Parts: sequence; C-alpha cells; structure tokens
Amino acid sequence: MFKRNKLSAAAALLVTGMLPALPAMAQTTDKVEKIESVVVTGSRIVRPNLEGTTPVLAVTTETMANIGVTNFADMATQLPQFTPSFGSSRTQSTFSGVESSGLQQANLRNLGAGRTLVLVNGRRFPGGTTTGTGVDFNSIPFANIERVEVMTGGASAVYGADAVAGVINIITKKNFEGVEVGVQYGEASKGDNKGTQAHVMMGGKFGDGGRALLTLEFHKDGRVSCKDREICEDDIFWGSPDSLIKGPAARSGVGANGRFFIGTGSFTRRGNSFTDANGNLIPFSTATDGYNRNAQRDLAIPTKRVVAAGEAEYKINKNVTAFGEVNFSTSSVDSSFEGHPFQANANTFGGLQPSIPATNPFVPPAMKAALDAAGQTEMNWWQRFSNETLGGNRGASSDRDVARTVFGVKGELDSLMGLGQDWRWEASHVFGRTTVNLGTEGSVGLGQLYHGLRVEPVPGAPGTYRCIDAAARGNGCVPINPFAPYTKAMADYLTVDTSSRGKSTLNDTIVSLSGSPFKLPAGDVRTAFGAESRTLKGGLDHDTQINLGNVTGNQIGDTDYVKIKTREVFVEMLVPVLADKPFINSLNLEGAYRHSSSNSKSYNTWKFGGDWEPTDGLRLRAMKARAVRTPVPGELSGIGQTFGVVNDPCTESRRNANPTRAANCAADGVPTNYVPAQSIEQSVEGFSGGNANLNPEIGTTMTYGLVFTPKALKGFSLAIDRFDIKVKDMITTVSRQTAVNLCYDTPNRLLCGSKTRGTHPLLPGANYVLRSVNEELQNVASLDIQGVDLDVRYGFKTANWGDFDLSAIATFYDKATQLPLAGEPEVDLLGQAGGSTSDQGFIKMTANANVGWKKGPFKANWNMRHIGRADMAVGTTADGFPKIGAHTYHNVRVGYNLRKGVELFAGITNLFDKKPPIFASGTSGTQALDTIPGYYDVFGRSFFLGATAKF
Repeated sequence: MFKRNKLSAAAALLVTGMLPALPAMAQTTDKVEKIESVVVTGSRIVRPNLEGTTPVLAVTTETMANIGVTNFADMATQLPQFTPSFGSSRTQSTFSGVESSGLQQANLRNLGAGRTLVLVNGRRFPGGTTTGTGVDFNSIPFANIERVEVMTGGASAVYGADAVAGVINIITKKNFEGVEVGVQYGEASKGDNKGTQAHVMMGGKFGDGGRALLTLEFHKDGRVSCKDREICEDDIFWGSPDSLIKGPAARSGVGANGRFFIGTGSFTRRGNSFTDANGNLIPFSTATDGYNRNAQRDLAIPTKRVVAAGEAEYKINKNVTAFGEVNFSTSSVDSSFEGHPFQANANTFGGLQPSIPATNPFVPPAMKAALDAAGQTEMNWWQRFSNETLGGNRGASSDRDVARTVFGVKGELDSLMGLGQDWRWEASHVFGRTTVNLGTEGSVGLGQLYHGLRVEPVPGAPGTYRCIDAAARGNGCVPINPFAPYTKAMADYLTVDTSSRGKSTLNDTIVSLSGSPFKLPAGDVRTAFGAESRTLKGGLDHDTQINLGNVTGNQIGDTDYVKIKTREVFVEMLVPVLADKPFINSLNLEGAYRHSSSNSKSYNTWKFGGDWEPTDGLRLRAMKARAVRTPVPGELSGIGQTFGVVNDPCTESRRNANPTRAANCAADGVPTNYVPAQSIEQSVEGFSGGNANLNPEIGTTMTYGLVFTPKALKGFSLAIDRFDIKVKDMITTVSRQTAVNLCYDTPNRLLCGSKTRGTHPLLPGANYVLRSVNEELQNVASLDIQGVDLDVRYGFKTANWGDFDLSAIATFYDKATQLPLAGEPEVDLLGQAGGSTSDQGFIKMTANANVGWKKGPFKANWNMRHIGRADMAVGTTADGFPKIGAHTYHNVRVGYNLRKGVELFAGITNLFDKKPPIFASGTSGTQALDTIPGYYDVFGRSFFLGATAKF
C-alpha cells in the first residue's frame, strides 16, 4: 500500500502548484507572432487566436494514451470536472436497464450525460440510446482524435439544447497523411479484465485540393466476475453502530430452495427434507438458507465493438469546399446476474396470484398439516429462480448500431455586399441513427407458474398429475413441484426469453455566416448568425410478454415513437471595446442569443460576458449564460405498470392533518368517516413513466476567473475559474405517495391529475375510493452547485536531461444542494460520494497531476488521480457510517521509438493496487456493487502494452 508520507508529499506538490494541469487550457496558449483564425469550442465566431471568455480544457490523444485509455469516457472519469455516469459503463450495468448496459458516457459537473452536449468537429452526434441524447463514446473512433475540447458552462445560445453543464467537442485529425496501425492489450494482475484494441488509419491528399481520412477499430473487453474480487464476492450491509456485516448474515431472504409462509413463520428445504430429526418443519434462516446475490453478478460485463469512420473534403474552387463525414459502429454486450427473486404475496399476474393452493398434491405432509392447522387454503412463497433452480441465471444482451453522416459545403467571402471582411459561410446536414436490439434470458412466465401450481391427479393414472386448466394443458402446461429440485421439463416450461427493439433518428440542418462587419478603434467587431432545424425521433418497443406483464418484473409499456421538432435562429457578437490603453491591453465584450421553438413550445437562451487583459500575461474573464435541456422521447412517453401501498390522505384518520387537506377531501366527495380496507390501500394500481406535458429544464451558469501566463517564466500558465450553476424545472419522478399528498395538501391542487377515484369491488356503491395513482415525470426539482477549477502547467526543456511537462488540475466544490420538490427540505449533496438515485454526489475535492518526460527515443509518464474524503451518501453522515477516506491512484507509462513512426509502449494502472472502499449495501450510486465504480478502481493493479507504427 502507498505510504502516508508519499501521499502527503504528492498533496504538497499539488497545493504548491509544482505539478500543474494535465490537459492544456485552450485559453492559456502562449501568444505567437501570427496564428490562423480559428473557431473555439463554445463559440461560432472566427477569432484571430485561441482566447475565449469561457474555460475550455483541451485533452490530446497523447494525454489519454499515457494512462492507457482507449475511450474518452474512460478519460473523463480521470478529470475532476467529470463524475462517473450512473447507470452506464461496463461496471455500472447490473440493475440499470439493459438498454444502457455497456454504454460509455461522460457526466460533466455531475449533471448527467443528457445535460452535456457532445459534438464531433462542432456538429451533433446521435445518442447511444433510442430514447435519450447522451452520446455513447464507444461509437466514436479513438485513433483519429486530435484532441477533445471540454467547455464548462452553459452553451445553448451557441449550440442549442442540452448544453447545460457544457460541451464536449471531439476534433479529428485533419492533416494526417500515410498509414498507421496500432494494437494494445491489457489485463488485471488477477488475470482477468482482458482487453484488446486494434486500429488502422489511412489518410492523405487527393486530386487538386482534396483530403481524406479513414479509420477502422476493433475493441474487445472481457468479463470480470464479482466472486473474483473481495469488494463484491459476498453480500454486504452495514449494521449499527459502525459494523460491517458480510457473508451469510447479509444475504437475501429469497433463497434458491424456497421460503414458504405458514401462519407467522416461514420454512424451507435443506437437502431433500422439510423437517428436522424431530419431524418439525425447518424454519428459514437467512444466515443458513439465504442467497449470495453478489457471487452471481458481473463486476464488468464483456463487450465487443467495431467502429469505422471516414471523412473527406474537396475544394471545388478557391472559395467553395465540399465536405463529408461517415461514422458507423456496432457493439454487443452480454451480462448475467442472479435469478429473479420471485415473491408470491401480491397481485403479480393480472389479478391472479401464483401462490400455492393447499390442495397442491406436492405439498409435503408436514407442511400440509401446518396449513390445515393455520386454516390456510393458499400459501405465499418466495423463491430465487436462479442457476440452482432452473439451471441458469438471468441474462441480458444488447446489440447496438450507431450511424452518422455529415454532408455540407463551406466557403469564404472577401466581403458581404461590400460590408466588412473575413466572411465565412457554411451549410451542413447531420443524419444520425441508433438501433438497439435487447434480449433477456431466464425470466419466469407468471401465467405458466400460476397454472403449473394448480394440479390434479390424472384420471385413471395413479401417481401422475396434470394442470387443472384444460386450456393451459393444451398450451403445454407442466405440473410444477416447488418443493423439490425442478426437472428440465419444468424449467423449460417456466422460463421465457423476452426481447425489445428501439430506434432513434437525428436530422440536424445548420446554415451559418460569420465575419467582421466593421471595425472599431480597438479592433474588428466579429459576428456569427444563422438558423438551425433539428428533428429527433425515438422509441422502444417491447414484446407482448413484457407489455402484458406476463413475466417476472413489472408490466412495461412501449415508449412511443415521439418526434421532437426544433426550429432555431441565433446570433453571436464579439465587440472589442478598448485596446492598447494604460492597464487595458484589451477589453472585449461577447454575447449570444438564440430563439427556439420545439413542439409548439418556445424558449430563449443567451450568454453575455467579456475578458480584460490589464497587462501582458494576465487576463480576467467572466461569462453568464442561460441554457436549456428539452425533454427527450423517453421522458415524453413510455409507461410501466406498478402496484403497491398508497395511503389515502382522505381517510378518517388522515384527512384532518391540515385544513387544506380536509377541504380538498370534502370537495372530492370523500365522507369524513371513510375507512378503507387494508387490502384496498395495499394494491393501488398505477403507471409510472413519461409525461407528454413536460417543459424544458432551465439552467443559469456563471463563470469568472483569471489566466496568468508570465513572460518571465515561459511555458508556465495558471488558470483559476469559479463556477456557479443553477438548474430549475429539472425533470424527475414524483413518487405516488408524494403526488397524492400534494393533490390534497396544496391550495392549487398540485398533481391532482395523477390520481383517480371511483368504485371498488370491496365497497359497492362507493365512487370515492382511491383506485389509481400514476408516477409521472414532472418539472419539479432544482439543483445549485458552486465551486472552483484550478489548472496549472509548466513545460520546459533542458540541455542534457530531456523535455519535461508538469501539470495538474483540480476541482473544489463548496456548494451542492438539491431541491427534489417545492416545499420539501433541501438535500445537501456536498461531500457525498453517492448522491441521488440518478447521479453521484459531489466530493469536495478531486485532482489529477501529471509528469511527462521525453529524451531521444525514450519517453515516460507518471499520472496521479486524487479523490478527497467523502461520506457514503445522503443519510450516511451518522456515526454508524464511517467516512470514505481519500484515495490516490498512480499510473505509469514508458515508451520507446524503435525508429521514426514506430513506438513500443507499456504501462501500469493503479500501480500500488489501491483497493476501493466498501459502501453500505444499496447506497445510491453503488449499482449494487457495494462501491462506486468509476470513482474508485475496482480492478486493482493492471498492465497494458502495445505498439503503433506509422508509414
């Protein structure tokens, strides 16, 4: 283990700025005599330099290669500005829904992947799922990336919806000529997590003014089983005070041999017997009969993917250039986890309850006697339909294809109708398509189970049995004996495979014009304006078994194919106010405005800021922006059935909780003496899912800071920026109980449309019974986060010791509060590793430091990632839950150039084999793995090696 004195030394170096920012800040590039006009991420204005008013982090492919990653999403988890994206990646897929299994998404500022806009060469890329917009970086080739620019702060005025947290812009290699082939292999020190990546890239010029680049990649990552890692080899939970319970006592109460409820007790089978030596039924004991779920789970799921990309441009004449891009990726993911925990104690199949009738001839004699003594005619039971019972666990597969094409023309004009200079125009169209085929194995058909448990003797054939229902027999019904090992015939009859298929399409047309219409004393006024038309359509269809709820798990409806049409106009301007004055080398103002109309709803976004250079080497900057995220198809549609307890606020014992509630209950005609039967409140039906009336989320971001590049210390730069992000009207699910309470506790009857009252079979003639409450997505939450980004770097050359590049970046959060619903108390997420059910918390301090060295054919790199102390999650700050200590990971890489263009390299990640912390079981963000993958390394020390050759 890495010693404390080494950690302290590394921290001291970081604090004193001696090991400053991993990737270079685009704004801090040293000034040069002349630079070609460029477009910086976060703006459409053509500028004479790389300096903008918002922080832009530039990450090169060399930086990513130094820590062995082959995907920008993996790199993002190393950067302090990003947080692991909940519900995606190879290590976060167990219970997140199979459509997101294996996705690699980036979660900027912990606002969620859907609130970060991803561009390739400044244009949109299709989402990785069929019902959302979060991009899967697996579908973007890695080898052809020149750099990735990350702009932190709202950018909807420039790029449109989704750029709330910021923008990730992938810039591909434009000047590559020749052929490059590369291969990389890696595995963990335990011999698993094997990964292979290979690529070939060809590029060059053609004709008179043409260039092209072709890339083909193959990636394969192997499975890692939980049983092979201490962190998740067995079930875990925290006792009180401060005690870790691991092993049998922590296991699931739904066992493989069944748990049968008689009276107030529950009983099970051990071996082949339900009775002990004294003839008594064997009581179920979690420690003895419980189920180790973790041992059946994947810590990392196996994935395969092939990615191909091509781009070209051709200069038609000196003022007009045609260009195009093509991307295609295909990936497959297979995961497995423990079998379904079936619990027959609720209406689980269209009002039918697959409990066991006391008349079932397979009921053991001792159990039948106990049922008769208890006066039970039905017996509830639980059983894990797993590998031990049905010969296989649950499995899920996902086959995903993502395609994208870009076609356009661009050109230059010396002037625009005699106005100004340096005009550039562009017209382009992006088409994207994502298709996903999902499959599950090992589900249990509830209809089959219901009929298979209702058994009678076969007339004229003593000792043989058949299903009672004649129609079920005609469909191949097999009598089920849950009191003994299942036969293959039983397993084949019960198990059901299901499938789902989804597709989404993106069409985005942009026409823009930029240039300098006139000049002021301080310099050229620069502007950009244009129009955009964007259509997003997506949906997900499930098979009939899922639609009807005929299999274990809730009934799920299709996500309808929703079309979202957006029409926009935008304008942006950069105005030089003063230049070459005392204490004012330059003073510029910048602003942008965009008007959008989306599905008959209109909204405006804007940004305004500026930068001031009082003296050489010091520049101050500030920007305030309004950004939006529009609802995606998966939020506007898609429903799933649910049952469960909802306490009616209007019962006799609850209606007088406050005067508003009493008045609203009376207005709905509920009698003051209404007392429902317990069974009514325990089976209130409803649906959960999308809401066609959702509005856009609104974000307001503020950034301000300074950039220091002293001439006296060439190669040194320091950037400090404070950020303040507020998001309101966030789309979130309001629980059914909360919805019905708000309906009666608020004067304006909030969310009353989510409930219905009517008649009930148990109360004939009464039309006021609470029959259903829906759980819809609503624009009700808000989030407020604040903090500081630090970026320091220093590169220098020596006469005899080679070239050095020292860098470090850090993010410090000092506020992170979430308001789940107006009127409810704020939730403080600051200092939490796990946060809400959709995102992680906000650890107060994270950092990354890097030291690079080159001399002749040799190169070496050391990288350090630091994660500060944290609480497990909201609600775990009490003494019974220990703090999560600071974690520091070290990575090294060495390389050797055999000759020009040919490099051999090798590296080690998590050099000191730092173990991940153990979280309380079920803590939000842990994905049932008892830690948070992405934040904390779950694989242990790992190795990689490879080679690249350029011809």
